[in-house]
Amino acid sequence: MNYKKIVMSASTIAFVTALVIGGTGAFFSDTETSEANVFTAGSIDLKVDSTQHYNNAICEGGVWVLVGEETVPQYPVIGSACDGTWEETDLGPTNQFFDFDDVKPGDLGENTISLHVVNNDAYACADLSNIINIDNGFSEPEDEVDGPATPGDDGTPDGDLAQNLDFLVWSDNGAAEGHAGNNIWDADEVGDDTSGGAPTTNMSFPLAVPGNPLPGGQTRFLGFAWCAGTFTAGGPGVAPVCDGSTMGNIAQTDKYQADITLRVEQARNNPNFTCEAPQVVERQLVGSEALAYVAPTCDVTVSGDESIQTAVSGAAENSTVCVDSTYDMSGDNVAIRIETLGLTLAAVTKGVDLDVPVVLSNSNVTVTGFDGVIGQAESPAEQAAFYLDNDADGAEISHNTVTGGVGAAVLTETGAANGGSLIANNVFTGAVQGIYTNPHTGIIVIEYNDFVDNVVGVAGLMGATVRYNEFTHTTPASEAIGIDGSFDSNVATINFNNFLNGVKINDYGATAVINAENNFFSVSGALQTTTPADFDITPEEVSVFPHN
Repeated sequence: MNYKKIVMSASTIAFVTALVIGGTGAFFSDTETSEANVFTAGSIDLKVDSTQHYNNAICEGGVWVLVGEETVPQYPVIGSACDGTWEETDLGPTNQFFDFDDVKPGDLGENTISLHVVNNDAYACADLSNIINIDNGFSEPEDEVDGPATPGDDGTPDGDLAQNLDFLVWSDNGAAEGHAGNNIWDADEVGDDTSGGAPTTNMSFPLAVPGNPLPGGQTRFLGFAWCAGTFTAGGPGVAPVCDGSTMGNIAQTDKYQADITLRVEQARNNPNFTCEAPQVVERQLVGSEALAYVAPTCDVTVSGDESIQTAVSGAAENSTVCVDSTYDMSGDNVAIRIETLGLTLAAVTKGVDLDVPVVLSNSNVTVTGFDGVIGQAESPAEQAAFYLDNDADGAEISHNTVTGGVGAAVLTETGAANGGSLIANNVFTGAVQGIYTNPHTGIIVIEYNDFVDNVVGVAGLMGATVRYNEFTHTTPASEAIGIDGSFDSNVATINFNNFLNGVKINDYGATAVINAENNFFSVSGALQTTTPADFDITPEEVSVFPHN
């Protein structure tokens, strides 16, 4: 606290009478001092506690127990661990009101949250921010929602769980001060609802506003209920009832995440207070920019039954050979080899099919915009969709899609330098390796890619930079990145990536410290290694990066 001392100056009034009778004069005086004048700032301090309910259970003592007279154990498993109940405290990283990893249609939960405002009356708001609504992988039923299964596509651009959750928030005070209410939004209680789905953009819910502040030194209670589906009943004077039939397969495996901030502000001298939604903080985007493909300017265009190999072999240096959507692949039945310096092989529109691999065998070659296929690139052991040989410095593999195959979507030749190469804005799904970089001394940048359901997303990695990618898998504990144990120098830097659904980084015994800071792990510290000290993962991101 700041202390300001104001000392009042003393005034002395002297009245002097001089008598000339042979003596001396004297001064009469008096001093009055007001000492140690102080201004001390008041304070507002918010403490929060929580009691969590889920279906017919309540979280007590760190485990789920049946509520009251309930006798039928449903879900959660009675006696299993829970962490949504805590005593009065300042909120920290371990205080999550909601942390559920197996939500099913019809699930109903409620937290009774108490707010303790110390010293002074205050207005209060509940803010939702850093909202994430993602697919988080795909199950077969989810994949088939929009018709025949299209791997990695349920027909919507983002997750669908938010649209299938309803929330109710209300003031839930009991009859006496300091006592909670009945977990029901009574007719005389102020509240709000999110009928039609949970918020997907930042929002602020007013809890105490001008005319009705939280009293200092007293406790006030909130009810915060959620439904996986739709509240068919719920609101002032009505006990909440959750209908799960409206929540379909499209929400399977999806993830909804948000930060909940409870904030208070002084009521005194603050008549115009309002709860405003938190400003959006711009964060790094990750993953493939599927819509960012720009049609090339073509020097030569391959169509119908024409041969790509013939076109690239006869092309001039630094020229562009395009392939249009009529190309039927009949003109090429073995791997296409590009030996022309600076050549670009590009699809006229994104997604032209290739039925054979492409081998990059000169510097500054670009291959962009194709749906590739893994096949024999060189020897039978070298299976890839795009193969960079020893001469492929400055290569670019971008805006391609590769789905399935025994081998790697992108493979570098053993001993290749591949300096300055870029692998960006691709989607690699269901391969043994999304990218495999054999030992080399050059630098490869791997950025803005999606790695989905590969056995290993990226393998090798000596000297590579891996950033702004998203790794996900329908099976937790799969391997996003595997670093060759012999790569003990020039080891990769791995920053600003999403590692979702528990995918991990494995160092296979590499002794160098791996820079893996500023990544988001859906399972904190998701490392598959016997030596965690090999990794520098601090700081971790606390919320998932938004996807392009």
